[in-house]
Amino acid sequence: MKYLAIIVVAGLAVFTAVSIALGGAWLWTAVNVGSYSFSVFDLLFFAAAGMLLVRNAVRLGPERIPANRLVLWLCWAYVGYQALVVLPAAVVLHSLRPIDAFRLLQPRLSLILVPFTYAVVLRYWKPAVLIAIVDAAAAGLAVWALYRYVTHGAAQGYVESGVFRFRIVWTGGVMLCGWLLLTSLFYWPLRVWRLALAALALVGLSLANYRSGVVALAAGFLAVLVTMQGVSRRALVAMVLIFVVSFGVYVGASSNVRRSVAYSLTTAFNPSSDQTAHDRLTRSALGLDYFMLHPLGDYVWSKTYYTTNLGWNFVPHNFVVQLLVTQGVVASALYFAIMGSIISIGWRNRRDRLSSVMLVYLFFYLTFCLFNPNIDIIANVSLFSFGVALVLHQNRELTLRGESVSPADEALVESGAGLPGLDLAAGGRSV
Repeated sequence: MKYLAIIVVAGLAVFTAVSIALGGAWLWTAVNVGSYSFSVFDLLFFAAAGMLLVRNAVRLGPERIPANRLVLWLCWAYVGYQALVVLPAAVVLHSLRPIDAFRLLQPRLSLILVPFTYAVVLRYWKPAVLIAIVDAAAAGLAVWALYRYVTHGAAQGYVESGVFRFRIVWTGGVMLCGWLLLTSLFYWPLRVWRLALAALALVGLSLANYRSGVVALAAGFLAVLVTMQGVSRRALVAMVLIFVVSFGVYVGASSNVRRSVAYSLTTAFNPSSDQTAHDRLTRSALGLDYFMLHPLGDYVWSKTYYTTNLGWNFVPHNFVVQLLVTQGVVASALYFAIMGSIISIGWRNRRDRLSSVMLVYLFFYLTFCLFNPNIDIIANVSLFSFGVALVLHQNRELTLRGESVSPADEALVESGAGLPGLDLAAGGRSV
């Protein structure tokens, strides 16, 4: 199971990168087996679910850490609500085929990746292995985006609100490149080649060119300053790196790309900058109106987001409104409780480097989802699960380590002397 677990994690990371690189149509590329079809994500999803079931069958025992137990129970309550309430209601009351209802619910059911990563993967493998796998997938995506730009020119994109919007990869690329940027700068030891990876991540963010990515990056950097301690030198390096790479990308790009990137930068914090930004606000307001009328509704049943017909019926681009409209008050409350609980755990352990980096990443992730519908897209849902599981893992390690520390050693830690052979600032790694 040890090697199968890491194969599934690697598969999820590669699936995320390839899905973002090739676009949404590839997500459902399937292999037909009789009258059923299975996508790559199906295989990974069922493999994770099977390993989690096997582990719980052969190793019965409650989670020892109360805070972790709460998050895991919230995850199972959320998944159980989808499987035992929403799916049967869709089949019995709304005449959906079970397979069709499952397809609509699969991104939500994918929250089982949190207990899978925490209880299976991180029981066998160190967090650094998981982080390195996602880093490699993100670096591959950034290299692919750079290759596309060099070989296919700067005409990739579309006209939106009368302005050409340069695009190489779609929204999930921001989340994957954001992971690589934050881990390269703040998790791993500061090395020149790590700075090169961080620069590559910035190039990937630039080639994605989303205004919400600019906002999320600014929010993430603010979270670094608030959350992480003793990173003033790294923060300065990050600022210099961002300035140098951004200037290099701007100077080296074509005039068409420069105009598009400059438009993203100058309008990122202006909600009234154009029709697209204004439309996001309108849809969020109308989505809240719909939720007030149907608080227990679910998109699987209603196929409706708004009280009025807005033409193209896409989901509100704000994860708070999106969850309320598409999943109703029960599931949304459970999801918000998961977010709040994991942020609380990460904040409490912010002196630990891994906990603080993952806390910053989750803040970056959720900030980005305030302006995009990515909260339940299978192309990037594993990134959220990995971040949550890593925070839970570190909380378990820190709690168990604290239980084994004698009162005299605890006094040394409180005084700043630390324990022999243990680097607390490096996430508890031995030195």
